Amino acid sequence: MEPFAAGLWRQVSAGWDDVRDLVGFSEALAGLPPWLAPPLAIVSLLALAALAGLSLAAMGLLLTTLLAAHLLLQQIFGLSIDLA
Repeated sequence: MEPFAAGLWRQVSAGWDDVRDLVGFSEALAGLPPWLAPPLAIVSLLALAALAGLSLAAMGLLLTTLLAAHLLLQQIFGLSIDLA
């Protein structure tokens, strides 16, 4: 069992090294002190949540604008837009 586990660990670590080579900023993150990892993860998740909220707000604004344009065309100018 140990030779299998050792071979599997070698493959996993070799794959991880390949992934590290692809990501350019991994060396900068590897040089950080270990106590900085949890705050960095929390800040990353908060940034992701903020960007998701911003995108939802932008989509809501777009839909509101489209609704206002539709009502303006239909109620004021009497144009109706029919989709095939």
